[in-house]
Parts: sequence; C-alpha cells; structure tokens
Amino acid sequence: MELPSGFDPATGTFSNVSAPKIQSNYNTTSASYYSRNSSYSSYSSYRKYSIWDKFNDAIKSVGNWIDDIIEPVSGWISLIAMIIGGISLVIWIFSDSNLLYIILRFFGACIIGYILMIGLGIALYCISFIMKAIRFVFWNAWTLLITIAIVIGGWAYATYSSPSHNYTPTVQTNITKHDKYRCTATELNIRAQPTKNSLVLGTLRKGQEIEVIYIEKGFAAIEYNGQRGYASLKYLNKIN
Repeated sequence: MELPSGFDPATGTFSNVSAPKIQSNYNTTSASYYSRNSSYSSYSSYRKYSIWDKFNDAIKSVGNWIDDIIEPVSGWISLIAMIIGGISLVIWIFSDSNLLYIILRFFGACIIGYILMIGLGIALYCISFIMKAIRFVFWNAWTLLITIAIVIGGWAYATYSSPSHNYTPTVQTNITKHDKYRCTATELNIRAQPTKNSLVLGTLRKGQEIEVIYIEKGFAAIEYNGQRGYASLKYLNKIN
C-alpha cells in the first residue's frame, strides 16, 4: 500500500507537507505558459495588499452600505409620513362638533390624502434617486476621486470665471471729485463692489464724513484703507 504524499515513516509525521496559503483577490495573479516539451505550465505571483487596495475596499463598503439602506430609509420615511399625515387629517376631521362639517371634512380629507400620497411618492422617488447617485459616487475609489475632481473643478470655474472676479467698474454718473458726504446710518457697510451681496471691507459710523470719487448703481465709490470701496448712497448726505 502506497504511503500518503509527504509522509515521513521515520518520524511518523507529515514533515514535508505545508499548509496552503490564504490568498485574496488582490495579492494573487495566475498565469500559464507553453514550454518546449509541448506542455502547459502555470505559476502564481503575489502582490502586496497596498494602502490603495484598503482604501478602495473601504469606499466599496460605504457604497454597499448605502445601497443596503436605500429601501429601508424610503420605507421608514413613507411610514412616518403616512402616520403623521393620517393623524393630522383625523384631528382636522373631528376638530368640529358639527356632524355636517365632519362629513364634509371626511371627503375633503380623502382628497387631501390622495394628493399627499402623490406628493409623498414623488418625494420618495427623488430621495431614492439622490441616494443611488451617492451610492454611485462610492462605487469604488476611482469614482469617488473623479467626483471630487469634478466638484472642485466646477467650483473653481464658477469662482474664477464669474463676472465679479474680473470686475471692472463702469462709471455711470460722474460728480465733482472729493465731494464730501456724511453717513446717516448707525453703521454702514463698505463693500468691495457696488452690490448688496459683495464682500464687506469695513463700516462707516453715523456722522462720519467721507470723500466720494464717483457714484455707480446707487453706491458711492470711496477710498478705504488704500483700496476702492463702495457705500450705499441711500445713507449718505452731501455736505453743502
């Protein structure tokens, strides 16, 4: 009877047999080649499980988690919304003691409930679409990095290509240079551009006098700390 492969009869052990290595999909690559003796041989090479592989696995795990909670989240939202809506309609129906009004409100509640169900369905569809889009972002590390690059690129383009970035003031109404005005507001913002939403450079106090260079779009152009600023002409009175 033939002894098992690797068995050492002298020691009575399998000293020549080693346990198989546990291989992952990331660190093993198999290939085959055709040898001169007209037979195929194969070999395996091992690649280290890198930081990139760990990062990629983590992103995939997040994406799988998002995919798993899409349906439960939608279900809980719909359930909570229906419970709140149903309780609100019941309270509204029976808030009047008049029987006729209760009957009329009941039919009205049916119509309102139907409209709310349609709205809830549309809202759940939008939520599901957004969550699926987020799940696609976390498909793997590459999709996440590409999305981040697109967001940063869009932000940079919107910031540096906007008209306010390369703003060149256009004088609409010229007045005598160095005309003096007095601030009538308790605190008046000095802005970087003649718009209400532009960056605030500083403030003027009530009674403070300033020299106006020109007027544009209802704002007075002034010199403030060595730079051009704009204050609302509405709160400035010219000193005669």
